[in-house]
Amino acid sequence: MPAENALAFFSQLDAGKALMPPAILIVGGQIFLKEYVLDACREKLRGPGRDAQSFQIGGGADFGAVLEAIAAPSLFAPATIAICRILRSRSGSDDDGEGGEGRGGRGDDSKLIRAIELVRNPSHLVLLYERDSAPAKVQRQVEKSGLCIVCNKPFESQLPQFAALFARRLGLKLGYSGAETLTERYGTNLAAMHNALVLAAIAAPRQKPDDFLHAGAGGADLGAELFQISESLSGDLPLLPLAMIDRAIAVGRDPTELLSVEIIPALRRLVIAAALGMQGQGPAEIAMEVGMSPRSPRITAIANAARRFGLRRLTRTYRDAIELDANFKNGMVKEREHALSALLAPLLLDDTRTHQ
Repeated sequence: MPAENALAFFSQLDAGKALMPPAILIVGGQIFLKEYVLDACREKLRGPGRDAQSFQIGGGADFGAVLEAIAAPSLFAPATIAICRILRSRSGSDDDGEGGEGRGGRGDDSKLIRAIELVRNPSHLVLLYERDSAPAKVQRQVEKSGLCIVCNKPFESQLPQFAALFARRLGLKLGYSGAETLTERYGTNLAAMHNALVLAAIAAPRQKPDDFLHAGAGGADLGAELFQISESLSGDLPLLPLAMIDRAIAVGRDPTELLSVEIIPALRRLVIAAALGMQGQGPAEIAMEVGMSPRSPRITAIANAARRFGLRRLTRTYRDAIELDANFKNGMVKEREHALSALLAPLLLDDTRTHQ
């Protein structure tokens, strides 16, 4: 079957329609996305009566062990699930089989091709190439009866879909504005986007899937709720973040999570914007450095806030935030609820006096 991208694969997988053929090949230049697809395949294929085996092929190693696992399955399990990672260090991985007779060359690929030919349901062979592409003859063999999943860098229009995908698989409800917030914040850094949603899943109260399906327009948008404090630090109301921190803690959000997920990343962006502003750089350069879309209105707000606060004050507050985060995790701060306001008060109150 022809190759398909990761979004199409997950769309079918989450709908229960994904075909899991005996041979699956994962390639592409997006490292995190390849690992994410591999984890999903591993989870889907896990089950009783299946002997899971992992292989790493690198340097001068060949595919003999992989071929043996497929050709001679375990006596104690009717199915073999062979997960094979082909490392960047393996020589000959980029040719099409016309050369590379030595270590890692054509002879080794012939063993892999033979394993692809032999694998049959209920057994599975999953191949992940750490390089951007697999040898053409290997990909052609997989596409004859298997599935090739291509994990390339996503287009900008696909980023909200990835945000929704990650949230859905974590059991979170994410509205349109939440997906846009994640897109503006992390851009094509899918690993950071997923990590933010994992932290959100830990911090957010657990809800049943039915609650998400029946939530109407009046339901709270998790993404917007989570990132409101971060966005308010670059807003035009200097005292608003302090009020929002008090409100967030009152409704049960953890101060450690607020600091690490919202405050520190926001301060880091402001420091970068202030440093670039002093060098005469504009919003476009700032957007490139912080990984946001140049067309985002938040970039202008960040640039204005950075200019208003100043690099020296922002750097001092950012260093204090890093130290406070370490003290939180070491258990050295008892009244964490008040520590966040005490951290931001000098920065925000000085800004208020400047306006007056």
